[in-house]
Amino acid sequence: MRTSTTRNIRLAREQVAYQFHQEALRLHLVVEEPLGNYRYRVYDKQANKYYTAMVLPCSFDYYEFRLNVARKRKTKNADMLIVEHHNAVVPIPVCSLAQVCIYEPLAVPILHRKDSKRRNHEESMLLLSKLILNFESAYDELSKMTSRTSRRYLALRSEYLKPRIGRAMGS
Repeated sequence: MRTSTTRNIRLAREQVAYQFHQEALRLHLVVEEPLGNYRYRVYDKQANKYYTAMVLPCSFDYYEFRLNVARKRKTKNADMLIVEHHNAVVPIPVCSLAQVCIYEPLAVPILHRKDSKRRNHEESMLLLSKLILNFESAYDELSKMTSRTSRRYLALRSEYLKPRIGRAMGS
């Protein structure tokens, strides 16, 4: 899901937040309190843990909004993502509403496509997220690509490791 404007992002996050409130019981999560800006303090009944969860349209938005390089402030940043669709490897737990599942940190999502000759957008985002986190399998995939394509992925990786100028998405 590509959301480019602030309005579209806000609408997508509102829809995911609404869906999360409907699905929370199935996921064994209890919303303790809303924290503002689509963040919630949630309690996971299965793991007996409290999380500060942030709502995003998809898990690659963790990198798109540079939450991976955001400075830690006095207020605790998100330590769980609530997403509509899990499509990237992230270092924190992910609650996927489409798959009705809570993924562990660094869990690789399974994308269902067989016999494809080229990567689609989701598969390239998955590869990029693996590169950002230095997965060996991602570098193996890069070695099988043309030099031009591998340079493009490495340039994107370095771009996503730089913080954005301006106010952070999580604030």
